[in-house]
Amino acid sequence: MSAELHVILLNIVILAITYFIISPKYAGNDFKKVSTQDFIASMLSLAIVGSEYFATGVEFTLFFFEVNWAWFTLVSFTIIELPLFYWYAKHHNVKLP
Repeated sequence: MSAELHVILLNIVILAITYFIISPKYAGNDFKKVSTQDFIASMLSLAIVGSEYFATGVEFTLFFFEVNWAWFTLVSFTIIELPLFYWYAKHHNVKLP
């Protein structure tokens, strides 16, 4: 399995757990709580990927650019998270600021 696929699958699993299990129970429709849980989820993803790829020199392909593990993790996390957040906000009537 490629490094990129490994990170993307990890992000999908973390976001699925966050948006389908944790957020409905603990955040409900509170934007600040959902945002806090998003931040914690992204830091968890960075910590896990960093523990595997920190200081290894592995390059990740992000569209047409070569980036390090941290940028790839953050950008892929955000791309996966945005549609999921909008679905969650609509489904749970989260009032956006």
